[in-house]
Amino acid sequence: MKGLRIAGNTVLYLVIYAGIVMLVNQALYNWIGNPVLKDWIAGNSGIVMIVSNIIVLAIYSPLLRWQKISLKDLGFVPVRGGSLLLSAGTGVWLGLFIVSFTRLPWIKTNFPAISDLVAFVAGGSLIIFVLGSLLLGSLLEEWLFRGMLFHTLSQRLSILWTVILQAALFGAVFMNVTVGAFAGLGAIVYGAVRAGSHSLWGSLAAHVCSTATLYITLQWAGGWQSGTLGLLALISGLGIAAHVLLLLRGIGGRLGKGLAVSDSIIS
Repeated sequence: MKGLRIAGNTVLYLVIYAGIVMLVNQALYNWIGNPVLKDWIAGNSGIVMIVSNIIVLAIYSPLLRWQKISLKDLGFVPVRGGSLLLSAGTGVWLGLFIVSFTRLPWIKTNFPAISDLVAFVAGGSLIIFVLGSLLLGSLLEEWLFRGMLFHTLSQRLSILWTVILQAALFGAVFMNVTVGAFAGLGAIVYGAVRAGSHSLWGSLAAHVCSTATLYITLQWAGGWQSGTLGLLALISGLGIAAHVLLLLRGIGGRLGKGLAVSDSIIS
């Protein structure tokens, strides 16, 4: 019975999110007749996420109160020691990796959808980027995937499988194998930061720093050669791994439990 309740809540949270995003997207792109406003929306696609995120958060708040899930349950607890700095550092490395990796000529040619996703995140005017991707986008994604879903899944699964499954669910939202797989890898990093810092503030700091670094770096990366991009991708990848490993030191034993499938389900 508990497993069914957890599965039901997981589906409910995702359906609300996906449904609102699709409805707002439909409304803004197809229900508005003013040509000037339509052109502005087309050039500032982040407005879709701003409106969607506000609506979704407005629905989630009373839903969580009804389910008696507190902010503490979601992970809004103080970050211990230097975990916040390590979390932020992970985000900086991740933002640099995303830019350098997705601008590699081979990636741009063979996986243009990934580059398009990065352009969407960093697109539009500065105010739209700050409100949409940097603030509301980061907050909602962490609230849902590393907050609500992490809390729900961890009641039944080990930390390792919770991190993996929330990332898989995030990737599935994109309904595209290539984009979903790439986004899911980022969600694994955020999930590991959430687990290692023991706080949603940790993964939120990583997400904000990642998005900010992505935006800033894109302003300078236009003329970078493939050799430079490859070297930066390698260095930033190692930086991510080092920071995450430092964060996960305290829960190595708990993560080890997830290596055996038979131990991944906690009765």
